[in-house]
Amino acid sequence: MRDEDDQLARPYSRCGTRLLLRWHGPLMTGVWMELCPACDARRPAARAFIQWYRDPDRDPKALPKLFEDWETETMHAHGWTRAPQSEALAHLRLVPREHD
Repeated sequence: MRDEDDQLARPYSRCGTRLLLRWHGPLMTGVWMELCPACDARRPAARAFIQWYRDPDRDPKALPKLFEDWETETMHAHGWTRAPQSEALAHLRLVPREHD
């Protein structure tokens, strides 16, 4: 069984910096989402998540929206986009982005 500290100690796949978060992307996508303060600081949703994470007075109520925005941004970089949802659908649905 993996320890939480072991999970965070893994280096980021692109630069070797310590990760803030590594998360398995939505089911069936095969994407591992990694949040790196060095590589992701210029991406708006990732930057907001990094700033929230580093803030000792962070508001835990902000986490769901920050996570959703970061997940959307990360999955888009991997070629996925959110499918339009009706108000009745509260769960995440992702579809491959069409390539030109």
